[in-house]
Amino acid sequence: MIQSGFVNTDPGAYSVMFCKIVWFSLYPIRGLSSWLIVLACGDRYLSSSTSATKRAWSTVRVANRIIPLTILTGFIIYIHVPIFFEISIIPATQQPICYAPGPPGTYRLGLSLFNLIYFGLSPSLSMFLLGMLTLRNIERSKRLLVAPLNNLSNQHNQNNKQINRHMLRMLFLQVLMYCVTGLAYSVGVIFTAIRTSQPSNVFQVAQYNMITVVLGLLSNNGPCLSFYLFTLSSGLFRKELKKLFTKFNPTANDPQQIQTRLHQTDYIGMTARHQ
Repeated sequence: MIQSGFVNTDPGAYSVMFCKIVWFSLYPIRGLSSWLIVLACGDRYLSSSTSATKRAWSTVRVANRIIPLTILTGFIIYIHVPIFFEISIIPATQQPICYAPGPPGTYRLGLSLFNLIYFGLSPSLSMFLLGMLTLRNIERSKRLLVAPLNNLSNQHNQNNKQINRHMLRMLFLQVLMYCVTGLAYSVGVIFTAIRTSQPSNVFQVAQYNMITVVLGLLSNNGPCLSFYLFTLSSGLFRKELKKLFTKFNPTANDPQQIQTRLHQTDYIGMTARHQ
């Protein structure tokens, strides 16, 4: 699979079976990386609902059924890939190639439009919608709680508003990241599918291949960028991340333990000097 991304080293260019298997594996995995996050957003929406009926759907039992069904559906959707994918010949260079966007022609254009909707638009819009509905549920739950109007409750409300702002910022960044990386790849493939249907020289073919490889790299790395975006944009996320690290080493921030270790270090140093 790694060799498939380099010129003249793609095993799929010489084995039609390898060509079919590789892209039948990669396309569903790429799509499922987005849709599994959509399921997580849906679970957060259901668990935050004020309706007991909706909250009843947010259980491990339901998740154990929905997740395998989603994965199976993701592979069934791309069952056409091993049927239509074939080794093609680049007219300008007369070299065999296993095109990542599919064989040139109507099928490639249709697959590109499908990908534009399947992992370009739909997951991003679903994440955004479910995220906004979850925040609305949280606000409704707060209104149901009757608290005395004192300094403590006011401070609590301020903390909740700050958390909501951080959550909204993280949500927008994640949706934007998925939208940009997914849409860029799909639009780029549609462009190259239209252009490659016309006569092209060697230089133009190299340009189209470079566009496909670069956008494919961005699309594959897009889901991995959430952690870095959250770390850079949200102080709340950094604070919780620090708590997670210190949880595995509780004595790291204990002043008494730190002072004890310093005394032990000084004692060892003095003993070594006297010796």
